[in-house]
This record gives sequence, structure tokens and C-alpha cells, in this order.
Amino acid sequence: MHPKRNPDVKTTLLPDGYVVLFSTKTDWAHTLNPTGALVWEFCDGQHSVDELVSAVAGLLAGSDPERLRTEVESLLQELLAAGLVLDEDASPARAEVPGSSDVE
Repeated sequence: MHPKRNPDVKTTLLPDGYVVLFSTKTDWAHTLNPTGALVWEFCDGQHSVDELVSAVAGLLAGSDPERLRTEVESLLQELLAAGLVLDEDASPARAEVPGSSDVE
């Protein structure tokens, strides 16, 4: 899985490091703590879950890697279920189309 932020979600960073996500499709707001905010930043469709966990762990000195992995995987499942992130691996846009290229 390569989680990617849903483009229909508006992000607001708060001064305390929390992030508010607002889904324009559902009119629901979701709040992420500072660790969740870091996870959100790495949901770019380019990072696998393993890479995402490693990147966040590198920014959180002294974090327990196994506990962090569990928390990140749980958060990603919640974000996916809420439609806030998309699984870039499951996206038809990632499938190779004969005769297509990335150059426009």
C-alpha cells in the first residue's frame, strides 16, 4: 500500500502541531495529533507503509518502533476507511496503459 492524501481533503495545521482534516465530500472534520500529522505528511502516494513508518520513526527520537508501526497502521486503516487517504496501489491511474507515458 502507498497511501495518498485524498485531494478532496483540506488540511489545516494548528499551532500545537495538531492537524484538522476537512472532507469536502462528507463535510466531516477529523483531528490528528502531532504524530498523526507526520503520518499525514508522508501520505503522498510515493511512500510504502514501511517507508512511512521509518520516516516518522526517524523524526520521533526514542519512539518504540513496534508500537509506532502498530499506531501508524491503525491510523492508516482509519484514514482509508474514512476516505481521507487513498491506496495508490489500488488506483487505476497507477496501472500501465499500453501506449501511455508520464510525459505530457
